[in-house]
Amino acid sequence: MPLKILHTGDIHLGMTFKSRSYPDDLRKALVQARFKTLEKLVERANQEECHLFIVAGDLFHRTNVSQEAVLRAVETLSKFNGNCVAVLPGNHDYLDEFDTLWKNFKDNAFDSLLLLEETFPYNLKDYNLEAVLYPAPCHRKHSTENRLGWIRELEEKPPARWHLGIAHGSVKGVSPDFDSQYFPMEDEELRELGLDHWCLGHTHVRYPDLDSSQNSFYAYCGTPEPDGFDCSHGGYARVTTIDDEGVLHSHTVHTGQFRFREIKREVKSADDLYDLKQELVGEGENTLAKLALSGNLSQEDYSRRHNIVEELKETLAYIEFDDSEMAMEISPETISTEFAEGSFPYLLLNRLANRGENEALQQAYQLVKKVKK
Repeated sequence: MPLKILHTGDIHLGMTFKSRSYPDDLRKALVQARFKTLEKLVERANQEECHLFIVAGDLFHRTNVSQEAVLRAVETLSKFNGNCVAVLPGNHDYLDEFDTLWKNFKDNAFDSLLLLEETFPYNLKDYNLEAVLYPAPCHRKHSTENRLGWIRELEEKPPARWHLGIAHGSVKGVSPDFDSQYFPMEDEELRELGLDHWCLGHTHVRYPDLDSSQNSFYAYCGTPEPDGFDCSHGGYARVTTIDDEGVLHSHTVHTGQFRFREIKREVKSADDLYDLKQELVGEGENTLAKLALSGNLSQEDYSRRHNIVEELKETLAYIEFDDSEMAMEISPETISTEFAEGSFPYLLLNRLANRGENEALQQAYQLVKKVKK
């Protein structure tokens, strides 16, 4: 019988979103979205008839999350209909003897919930699965060394049909980790350990970056719920199947409640502004947008830019708008309307306009306007 796995991680339950000035109602909705996404993951795993639900680290955002958050997570995971839920401590919810996080988690655990807190093979035969899990749980937030060494030191692996590694950290060349402080691993190192597949967490984007893949030796699931403007995707997890011949198939499931969009764009006309507005409106009311626009617009279009932003505020969950790199085109009509014929500003600006020195024209116009005030 094939083995089917829902692979997720980096859910970060208990994230507060207080580092940005979101409206309070939105902040609360972002907090709740992470719990709703966990519910959605369990529902999807049940629909796919998965046998194993793996959380590859950072189920929680920190080690001192509230007991309410822990109880809610355990209750949600208990609705998985498959054989086993396996949870790995990551670098945000690392194992710490002085915190009560994992004690509360275990005290309220159900029979098929397995906390991967030790560095030894977890044989799943008691869960009616012919699989062994080889975890690398995090024991602190940062480390320049990974926790794979114990697997290398095994004299032999327990007999089983499938051998699966679960780790949380960076892989050289795949995950950004410039200072090598997130339990760094290497491709060849993972391969030499001789397991069938690695379910990895920590990197918030998926790898391979494909909707479906076959025989990928290791995979990052990505975060199922985006958490900021540096996370441009819509949130996803993986469903991985190892068939009777040992062939591995994986496909992405889309899970996110909110979408963050950071857009830097040059606009040259009202049509460009309208197209941008339609693009964002089409993504739905749960979109948060951060816009940085540049370019020159006619006087009429320039005056309308804030109207479009106000319309987007009514449609989107949140918007930040930076138009410091935008400017109004200075036409002869603009000069004639704002300055007396024959005046110094009139003559200067017309001379620059006639010479086509647009950058100098913009600077001179802004300077003259400032002096007039």
